[in-house]
Amino acid sequence: MAEARSMATTDAYLTGHHLSVEYISATKGLMRPRMLKGENTLEVVVNLFGVVSGFLKSKIRSAKRALLNALFPSTPLSWYTTIGCVGGVRYLMPELGLKVDQHIPLINRISDERLQKVVSIVSFGTVLFFAGIFTARVSLKILLRYRGFLYDSPKKPSFVTLSWLSLVRLLEGFGTPMTYSFQGVLPNLPVPSLKDTCRRYLESAKPLLDDAEYDRMERLAADFQAEEGFWLQLALVVKSWLVPNYVTDWWEAFVYLCSRESIMINSNYYIMDAYQWTPTSNQVARAANIVFQIAKYKKKLENEELPPLMVNNTIPLCMSQYERSFGTTRIPQHGQDVIQHVPKPKHVAVLCKGHYFIFNLLGDKGESLTALHYEKQLEKIVKMAEEADEASFTEQNLAAMTASNRDKWATFRDEFMSEGVTRASLEAVERAAFFLVLDDAAPIEREGVSKPNEVGQQLLHGNGSNRWFDKSFTVVVFSNGKVGFNCEHAWADAPVAAQILETALATEFAGVGYDSTTGKNKAVPYPKVKMHEPMKLRWKFSPKAEDVLREVVEENQEAIKDLDLRILRYTAYSKGFIKKCKTSPDAWMQMALQIAFFRDRGHFAQTYEASMTRLYRDGRTETVRPVTSTSAAFVRAMCDEEKEWSREELRAMFKKATNIHVHNFKDAMAGKGIDRHLFCLLVASKSLKKDSPFLNEVLSAPWVLSTSQTPVQQTGLFDLKNNLNKCTGGGGFGPVADDGYGVSYIVSSDMEVSFHITSKVSSDKTDSERFAHNIERAMQDIKALFVEDEDEQ
Repeated sequence: MAEARSMATTDAYLTGHHLSVEYISATKGLMRPRMLKGENTLEVVVNLFGVVSGFLKSKIRSAKRALLNALFPSTPLSWYTTIGCVGGVRYLMPELGLKVDQHIPLINRISDERLQKVVSIVSFGTVLFFAGIFTARVSLKILLRYRGFLYDSPKKPSFVTLSWLSLVRLLEGFGTPMTYSFQGVLPNLPVPSLKDTCRRYLESAKPLLDDAEYDRMERLAADFQAEEGFWLQLALVVKSWLVPNYVTDWWEAFVYLCSRESIMINSNYYIMDAYQWTPTSNQVARAANIVFQIAKYKKKLENEELPPLMVNNTIPLCMSQYERSFGTTRIPQHGQDVIQHVPKPKHVAVLCKGHYFIFNLLGDKGESLTALHYEKQLEKIVKMAEEADEASFTEQNLAAMTASNRDKWATFRDEFMSEGVTRASLEAVERAAFFLVLDDAAPIEREGVSKPNEVGQQLLHGNGSNRWFDKSFTVVVFSNGKVGFNCEHAWADAPVAAQILETALATEFAGVGYDSTTGKNKAVPYPKVKMHEPMKLRWKFSPKAEDVLREVVEENQEAIKDLDLRILRYTAYSKGFIKKCKTSPDAWMQMALQIAFFRDRGHFAQTYEASMTRLYRDGRTETVRPVTSTSAAFVRAMCDEEKEWSREELRAMFKKATNIHVHNFKDAMAGKGIDRHLFCLLVASKSLKKDSPFLNEVLSAPWVLSTSQTPVQQTGLFDLKNNLNKCTGGGGFGPVADDGYGVSYIVSSDMEVSFHITSKVSSDKTDSERFAHNIERAMQDIKALFVEDEDEQ
C-alpha cells in the first residue's frame, strides 16, 4: 500500500511501457498547437504543409523585426526616399553623378547607360542610407549618455537639457519604435571612479557608526584604494569595454542563482489584485479572462508591438528583461541554478485540486482564442480534477520542492524525475508560458493590521505546496475570484511582472465583462476553432520520494509560520497632499520609514531601497541608502523628547533630508550608485584571489530594513482618477534579515498609499503590527509639519 500511495492515481502506470511512450509523445505534442495528424493522407499532407508554412512565416516575421530594429531610427521607406533624392540630384546635376560613378567599382563594365545610372543611384543611395543610420544610431547612443535631465527641475529644465531633448526627439522621430528598437542605442553602464564610490559609502556609513568605528572604516577604505582596489577597478573597467553591462551577469548569477536557500519568501515576491474591485466571483470565468488578457499581452510582446517604456515620452528604458517574461523557469542545479527560457511557448500549466494539467493558448492551427474558449478549457480541467481519484501525497505536494533548499531540489529532480512519464510531465510544466493555480482558498481582505493579511500570505507562499515557485510568474486565482501573481526574482525585477498584471487588469476592465447573473464571461461572436483537449499530467514516484517530500513540506510549514505579514492601507493622505508640499512622494515615504524604524528600535540600521538602472543597456537595479547624516538629524529631532523643536526648524531639516535623498536616488539611476560597484569589486577580488578586508566587511553587513516602491500605471491604459476602487494593492516580499523588516509600498492614488510589511515571528526584535502603527504615526507627524490646523490633519 505504501508503494501505491506514492504513485499518482492514473491508469498510465498500470498499462505497460508502450502507453508511457505514447503519453510522453502526447505531452510534447500538446506543447505544439499544430499536429501532424489526420484521418486520411490528404489531411496529413495539409497539416504538414501548415506546419512548414507556419514555421517559415514565423522565421520571416522574426527576420523582418530584426531588420527593422537594426535600421531604427530609420525605416525601409527611408531607403526609397534616399534613392529618390539621389536620383533627383543626379538628374539636376549630372556632372556630380559622373564624379560619383568614378568611385563605384565595376560600374564601367555595364554597357547599358540607363542601367549604369540605375546601379549608380541605387548603390550610392544605399551607402548614403546606411551611413545615415550609422550616424543617427551613434549620435543617439552618445546623446543618451547625458544625465543632466535627471537633476533639472521637471517644470524648468535648463537650456542644455531642452536642446538635448530636441536633438533626441529629432533622431527618434523617423520611425515608430518596436519593443526592442532602442536596445542597440542604449549606452553601456559606466564604472564609477573608485574614489567617488568609497567617499559615497563612507558618507552613508557615518550615521550608522560611532566615531571609533568610522575612523577604522576610513582607514580600511584608504588602504583598499591604495592597494588591491586599483587592480580590481582596472578589471571592471576592462570588463565594461567588453560587455554592455558590467554588473548584470554577476548580479544574476551570484545574488540569485548561486543562493542555496529556499526562494519562497526569501526571494520570490507577490503582486495583488485591486483591493475593492472583483468583477466576478466565478473562479473559472475570472481565470479564463485573465489568461485571455495575458495571452494578448504575450502576443504583442512576441510581435514586438509592445511600446518601449520611455521617460518623459523621450528617453528609452532598457527592455531586455521582457524577453524572458514567458516560458522561463529557474532550474535547480547543484551549486548554481540556471534559467531556462523557451521562446514563444504555446501552453499553460495548471494546478487544480492537487492535480496538474496543461492546455494550449492557441487553436490547432495557431489561431488566437477568446476568453470563452479558455473558460471552456478550464471548466473541463475542473471537471477532470473533480472526477479524478484523490491525488497522492507526492502529487499534491510536488511543488513544495520548488520551495526547498536548491541543492535538495536538484538532488530530488535527478533521483526521482529524470526519466519516463515523470520527466515528460516535469518538462511540460517547466516549458509552459506560465503557471496557473485554481486555488480552493478564499482569502479575505481585512481592514487594519491587527491580524496578518490573508491575501498577501496566500500569494507569497500559499500552503507551501501549491505554487510552482520556479516559474517566471504564477497566476493565482482564488475561489472567490480574487487574482494575484507570485513571481520568481532572478529573471527580472518587479516592474516587468507588474506590467503584465497591470495590463491584464486594465484590459479586463475595458473588455466586455461578465454576465451579471452567472458571473461567466459574456457571450461574444467568435470563430469556431478546433482545440486540443486539456491533458492531465501523470507522475510516478518511489516511496523514498514521498519520504523526502514529507520532510520538505514540514520545513516549508515552519517557514510559513515564521512569517509575520501585515498590510497597512493608509488613506489619510497620499501624493496629492505631498506634491502640494513640493516634496518627492518617495522621499516622504522613506523619511516616514526612518522615523518608524527609529521609534521601533531606538537606533538606525543599514537600509536598502531599490532604484532602477534601466537607462543603460541590460540595466536592472541599484541600491539607494536612505539613511544619511541629514535624515538622521531630522529623525532624531522628530523623536527628541527632551528638546522641543519648532515646526519651521523641523520642516527645514525635512526639506534638506528629502532633497539629499532625491539627489542620491538620481545618482543611482545615473550609474553613480555605491553597492553594485562594490559588489562587482568583491566578485573581481574573489576571481583574482585578492582578498579585501574592506569589501568583505562592507558587503557582509545585513540590510535590516529593506524597502522598495512598487510602480503604478506604467502603461497609461487605466484612468485611475475616475476608478479609485480599482487601485491595485501593490505587492510585497519577505524580510532580508532575520531580525529586520521588509517593506514594499505603493503610492496608488492621490489619497492612498499601501505598505506591505514583513518580519519573522521568531525574532524578538521585530513586530510587523507594531511597525505598521509606527508608520501611521510617522506619516501623521510629518504631515503636521505642513498643516497648522489640527482639523486639517
